[in-house]
Amino acid sequence: MSLPLRALVLLFPLLSVIAPPARAQSAETAGVITELKPGRGRVEVKAAGADWKPARPLLALRAGDMVRTSEDAKAAVLLSGGRGTVKIEGPSGAFTVPAIAAAGQGERARALVEASLGFLAGTTRESSQAVLATRGATRPPIIVSPRNGRVLPEPLTFEWLGSRYSHYAIRLLGPAGPVVDRREVTGARWIYPADAPALTPGVRYTLQVVAGSQPPQEAWFEVVDAERARAVASDLAGLEQGLGASVSPTSRAVLRAGLLAREGFLHDARGVVVAGLAADRDEPTLHLLLGDIYTRTGLTDLAAESFDEANYLLSR
Repeated sequence: MSLPLRALVLLFPLLSVIAPPARAQSAETAGVITELKPGRGRVEVKAAGADWKPARPLLALRAGDMVRTSEDAKAAVLLSGGRGTVKIEGPSGAFTVPAIAAAGQGERARALVEASLGFLAGTTRESSQAVLATRGATRPPIIVSPRNGRVLPEPLTFEWLGSRYSHYAIRLLGPAGPVVDRREVTGARWIYPADAPALTPGVRYTLQVVAGSQPPQEAWFEVVDAERARAVASDLAGLEQGLGASVSPTSRAVLRAGLLAREGFLHDARGVVVAGLAADRDEPTLHLLLGDIYTRTGLTDLAAESFDEANYLLSR
């Protein structure tokens, strides 16, 4: 068992403390709602002894819970134990979450899926805490990603709040001083040049972005070493094994992002979510997960916008 997996397994008891009461505890989670589109209808859930209530993205489900849809509503439940995704849709869609059975896959794959499900079950707590975003005013080029965290050693793309037509000054600082200095960068994203100095693993770098006479905006990041990157890649491969071939691309993106975010790779998790949104822009779950990532990186305005979009898609 790899070190990252041992860390994930040790985190299971912690999930019972930080996740919502009872229903989101990883030991009882038999599935999670990974896709939800009410359309003109409704998606509702019912626990044993309870009334029907509106479903929410990333809601943890226990064995015996029921999910139903009306009119053109759609939902997907990713079942724990490597049992794939179940689609519920249409005017009479109904599904009862089955009991957790012994899976045929290995312990490692099951543990990785459960770790991601456990993390995702707690993300819905953030939406009710969002504040209204400030709109209309010209915002400084606040760095969006990577932002104050670890990143995998892949070609890095930096993004900040801004216009694709504006010009920015970019400076990347290392312990010994400037590493890259660019004065005329057009647009609100910058790909680290292939001919620029290689970034040293374990070293904290700071990116500064300047727009006109505004104060510099900055954020730090740290590239992990090759061994840690291989461990993460192995965990992602194990997660894929645990999901199986029947899981939809959107649910797969949700679980991959959940595992990366759980391990602290928020930049890489955001990239997975953004790619998922490019293919499925109207999925509230992806907007909710993006808002959770922004909350964790301190970008409360962007988080509020993502939560607003998720709520709009759930209520329109």
